[in-house]
Parts: sequence; structure tokens; C-alpha cells
Amino acid sequence: MKRIAKSRKSNCHFAILSICNSSVSPPRNVIFLILLFSAFHLQGSASILLTSNPDETTKLIVSGIQAGNAAEVSKYFNAMVDLIIPGYNDTYAKSQAGQILKDFFFRNPVKNFKVTKQGSSENGSRYAIGELLSGKKEYRVYFLIQTIEGQNLIQQLKIEDNTSPQP
Repeated sequence: MKRIAKSRKSNCHFAILSICNSSVSPPRNVIFLILLFSAFHLQGSASILLTSNPDETTKLIVSGIQAGNAAEVSKYFNAMVDLIIPGYNDTYAKSQAGQILKDFFFRNPVKNFKVTKQGSSENGSRYAIGELLSGKKEYRVYFLIQTIEGQNLIQQLKIEDNTSPQP
């Protein structure tokens, strides 16, 4: 039984890559190529989360705000985002802005959020303005979406106190 007739099963599985090794473990080159392919595949999957349709992006952001879900909203933040929220007014990294928004939603649980106006500018930017109700406070929400490298990302988010002063 030293000689085994050649069959399709005994052929090297890596023939497509022109790398063949008769040892039990696959060659390092193959492992590297598999990892490289996986990395590109995962990167492609992650970018699928972000839609190229500005109207769909707006709907997803609105849905995240309605749910008080900072993680959902911050998925659409640009790498650096202008954030104006009570107590904060600066340009923040995506992760830091996400934490600030999470804290805002924690302190101000969303009861209702509705968009009152939305539109676009000549340069292709999209915006939405809405009213957020939280406990005894009402906030005016504004966000600006810009297309960057084919992805619609939030460039600016403002949440301003819109509560009328009580007499």
C-alpha cells in the first residue's frame, strides 16, 4: 500500500495558488494569503454597514437617535466630528464623540424624536433637524452628513436645549 493511485482527493488543495506542500501543515505563504484575504473580506463586510444612499443613512441615524442608541449613531461619525452637546463644544475623535453621546443619552433618556426638516446643499451634504423630547427637556437636534470616500458620515452633530424658560 505504498503507492496510492492519484485521485482528486490526493491532489494538493492549494494548486490554484501554485503552492504545493506535501507536509501535513499548510505552507506559511498560504496561511498569510488566507489571513490577508480574510482581512480584506472583513473590511468589506464592515463597510457594508454604512450605506451609500444618503436618505437611507439619514433614516438609520434617526432610528438610532429615537432609540437613544449612541453606538448606532456613532457608527456614522466621521473620524473627527464637530459635536455640540450641552457641556461639550469641540471637534472630537469618533470614539470620544460616541462616549459623549452615550453619556448624553444616559442622562437624557429619549422619549421621542422626530425630524422636522431635512434637505441637501449644492455640495451634496445632507442635513436633518429635529426635536428630541427627554423628560422635562426638549432639545433641537441638527446633524450634517457628508459623503467621504463613498460613505455618508456625520460631520457635525448639535443637540441644543430648546426648553422654554418657565415663568
